[in-house]
Amino acid sequence: MQTTEERLAAIKKRASEIEKQRSRRRSHFILASALAVSLLVILGLSFYIPSLLAASSDTNYTRPGETASIFDGSPYLGCILIGILAFMLGVAITILSYRIKARHQKEEDTHGRAPR
Repeated sequence: MQTTEERLAAIKKRASEIEKQRSRRRSHFILASALAVSLLVILGLSFYIPSLLAASSDTNYTRPGETASIFDGSPYLGCILIGILAFMLGVAITILSYRIKARHQKEEDTHGRAPR
């Protein structure tokens, strides 16, 4: 026979396991959703860029340095735009990574484990 304290400890342990499973499922869903959205953006851009190139007046790019000029008439402004977009992507990935790490540390602290 189990005492009341042992039953309560078993219930708390099971509740903790269920919460871990829910959290893990939620994380997998978020990961799958982010992957799907990323693929949709890439596919959308892959269909949009050729139409943008076809509409451009000068579609014969002989030098690789001019490929960023599809976004604007000037190659310099196109390169600046590409640089800004790349920087924004890096910032977004850094913030996302930081938040994921903070969330995992918070989960470890709430489940009674020592933080890393």
